[in-house]
Amino acid sequence: MQRRSFMALAGSGLVCGCGAVHRLPELSGGNIAAAQAEVRMAVPPLPRSVSDDEVVRTLRTSIQLVRAPAARLCHEMDVGVCEWNFRLSRSREMNAGATGYGQITLNRGIVEYAANEEEVCMVVAHEIGHHAANHIARGTRSRMIGVLIGVTLVGVAGALAGASPDADVMRSAAQLGGHIGDLSFSKEQEREADYMAALILYRAGIDLDKARGLLVTMAAGSGRMATSFLDTHPAGPERVAGWDRAVAEIRASNGRLPRRA
Repeated sequence: MQRRSFMALAGSGLVCGCGAVHRLPELSGGNIAAAQAEVRMAVPPLPRSVSDDEVVRTLRTSIQLVRAPAARLCHEMDVGVCEWNFRLSRSREMNAGATGYGQITLNRGIVEYAANEEEVCMVVAHEIGHHAANHIARGTRSRMIGVLIGVTLVGVAGALAGASPDADVMRSAAQLGGHIGDLSFSKEQEREADYMAALILYRAGIDLDKARGLLVTMAAGSGRMATSFLDTHPAGPERVAGWDRAVAEIRASNGRLPRRA
């Protein structure tokens, strides 16, 4: 157990630190505490009944609202994938995902839990933000580096001990290293995708305050109040606080891209 903890710390120190493309606003303890208080007071989310036609119509409209300003932003960034293919999933989970080369999956549950169209636009823009910032490819590289580090550390430890690690040990080391590689980048990237979403919505003329509501809803539903090292996403209150800081910065700069990291 001690060896696994040491490997995790060693691996994270070697691969982490540059998950975001841009410099993100700093969060203070006060920012997060205020968001935690708001989330504790929020009503737990309940899905509403929507027809298949409403789901399709809402998602199509949301995509249309954000696609053009998102494409302009993506080309301005010039680091990621600026062509996207959207797929509707019948899953009722309040979730969506960006994968592969420009692939975005939007769950039916997003529409069922959203209080308005602005919240759905925020989700669409968030997944676009992952592709625009090239998070998928960067995450893959980080995972591969983590695998190599995990295998190398075990190999060196075996050499020092005068024994060769067996296949199961090497496989476990590779899996652990890959997981550490994922963790070292993913939280920063989630915050950056939220920032890009806010920037896209701002440029599209979509109400950022209305869009914010789904982050509070998701935070109230998760029950997590603080982010730990082993989390792949920031806890809900941290995402809410990050959104508020991003919106303040975006409004102050009149929608300019932040500086590169």
